[in-house]
Order: sequence, then structure tokens, then C-alpha cells
Amino acid sequence: MRHYMPGHNVGLLPYLIQGVFSLIFLALVVTLVIVLARKLRKGQLHVPTFVGMAPNPESDPYLSALKLLNERLANGDIDVDEYYARRTALKGPDPTVQA
Repeated sequence: MRHYMPGHNVGLLPYLIQGVFSLIFLALVVTLVIVLARKLRKGQLHVPTFVGMAPNPESDPYLSALKLLNERLANGDIDVDEYYARRTALKGPDPTVQA
């Protein structure tokens, strides 16, 4: 006379069900990867970038003044010496320069 522990005489059915559901899950994952790869290749999927936003020169008076100063130098309105003098006045003296 054999004594079976509960749950040990279940046969192959649970293993077959587990195998079928594993294959279905794997097929869904592969399908999802293929669909996303195709959309990315066609340019229909936009991957978010996690890059910090650049400061807005219009909202910061220092950046807008520095932008204006750079534009005036580029246009030739001021010379290089005047540019550096005005930039130093904006930024303050450079602490790395030894006096």
C-alpha cells in the first residue's frame, strides 16, 4: 500500500498548462519588442530623453544681458577689450585669476 502526499498525484496537466502559458507570455513579449522596434525605425515612436533643460535666457536677466553682449561683439558693435570689461562687470572678477 502506497501513501501519497497531498498534491503529488496530479499528473502532467499542471506542467502542460504552465508550459503553454509560458509560451504565450514569451510570444507576447517578442511581439511587443518587434512592434516597438518597427515603430522606432519608422520614426513613429519617440523615446524620451532625460537631459536637463537649458536655462531660458529671457527669464534670467543675467543670461539675457550676456546674450546681448555676445551678439554685440559678434556684430562688431564693441571691441574685444570692451567686451571683456563688460563681461567682467556682469560676472564679477574671476576668482581663479591671481592678482
